[in-house]
Amino acid sequence: MFFIGIFGIQEAQKQIGIYNNTICPSCGSMTHYEITKMYSYLHIFFIPAFRWNNRFYVKTACCNSIYELDPIIGQQFDKGQTPEIRNEHLRPAGHQYAYRICTNCKSRVDPEYSFCPFCGSRL
Repeated sequence: MFFIGIFGIQEAQKQIGIYNNTICPSCGSMTHYEITKMYSYLHIFFIPAFRWNNRFYVKTACCNSIYELDPIIGQQFDKGQTPEIRNEHLRPAGHQYAYRICTNCKSRVDPEYSFCPFCGSRL
């Protein structure tokens, strides 16, 4: 009997939830977090057989900051629970500031400005 094995290793990501009404640790705006699970897996005949290296990330909606989430809290979200996410559960993983938020008028401002062009307050 002749057997051809098709297998491989890939990485995948999956959005597992949204955490609403929280304060962004980077810019201080009221925002929501998008929680994403990233993992590696072995597939056999394109069917996932084994997963490892589970990591959970949080992306803020206000300034696009990315944080690595505590694995215990991430696993609770993955199971469908909604635990509280505190700042001590987040570890900075990267910042993708597309804009800044003015603390006075809450307008989106390009990151190269030192003063808000809408209200004139210092950023």
